[in-house]
Amino acid sequence: MSSTSIYLDSAGSTPVHELVARAALESFSATYGNPSASHIEGLRARRAIDAASEHVARGLGCSSAELVWTSGGTESNNWALFGSAPSASSGHLIVSAIEHKSVLNAARELERRGHALTVLPVTEAGAVRPADLERALRPNTFLVSIMLANNETGVIQPWREIGALCRAAGVRLHCDAVAALGKLPLDVARLGCDLLSLSGHKLYSPKGCGVLYVRSGIELAPLIHGCGQQCGRRNGTENTSGAVGLGRAFELLTQGEFDGLRSPRLRDELRDALRAVVPDAIENGCEPRLPNTLSMAFPGFRASALQAELAARGVSVGTGAAAASGEASHVLSAMGIDTERARSTLRFTTGLYTDASHVAGAAEALREACAALRSGSAVAAQR
Repeated sequence: MSSTSIYLDSAGSTPVHELVARAALESFSATYGNPSASHIEGLRARRAIDAASEHVARGLGCSSAELVWTSGGTESNNWALFGSAPSASSGHLIVSAIEHKSVLNAARELERRGHALTVLPVTEAGAVRPADLERALRPNTFLVSIMLANNETGVIQPWREIGALCRAAGVRLHCDAVAALGKLPLDVARLGCDLLSLSGHKLYSPKGCGVLYVRSGIELAPLIHGCGQQCGRRNGTENTSGAVGLGRAFELLTQGEFDGLRSPRLRDELRDALRAVVPDAIENGCEPRLPNTLSMAFPGFRASALQAELAARGVSVGTGAAAASGEASHVLSAMGIDTERARSTLRFTTGLYTDASHVAGAAEALREACAALRSGSAVAAQR
């Protein structure tokens, strides 16, 4: 059993980059003041947050005044939906069947409160059909919320067509870009979105800090009420060190530090190496996809068991099913994938520190894990 740690779950969370960690740690002692205060320490914290906002804005092609700091992707997604919903009358909301649960569950709560909800189906490849969106639009549609790329399969959605349809209809458009951050160029003008969600821990930055882009002129009701921070848009004291870290990560992004993430080379080498071990493995989804994301089903094996056996051998991967409930992934089910295949699916995501030795090590660990499960000598089961 290998003691080497091989991390292939960058879609779940990324390690904090050394330079990002240094900036965030320095912020703990240098910017401890409340950024809403007018004294020296407070102003120092405010300047640090403002500088971070400028770095993020430069990376997104927007004004820093269009950015609001949040606790991460879940809050940003919830705020985009609840903040857009009309309070005086019922409206209509459109999402896709493969959205992150923070979008789907927020949408269902809005439906429970009296708003109409359309959940768009996807193709077998895992993409929304623009024609389905066009048919679903109504005069009272207040928001369309569709992710840029899926967090399980990596499938990139047809955003050029989606944006054009919403602009033509005059409908507000929200983009959950959390999974795409660092792997795809994010230009809010080119995307044509009104709202865009990001989470720092997908870009080698600390957890608990994110951003919601709100296009100038868009009115968004507050999700959190309090003392009026961030011009009354998002109440609560800002996470200064988290913002500094994410700002530094965006600075590194614009400097090209993460350009290697945009190459599919290691992902494809990993796919081929895994197939050499399990020839009947099935890849879920198809191009265009995120260059680091690989969703593969291993017929005859339960993903949870394989995940545990790989972990026992020092390899960290994600699954395509909810680990707590054992239910099949809603994303794979929406693609028409049967329950058995869904429950045999693992998600492998390469990252900034992945190299060819990790690919070889993961394949060897998979070989050992499959052999152990077939023979009944599983390591994880013995713990």
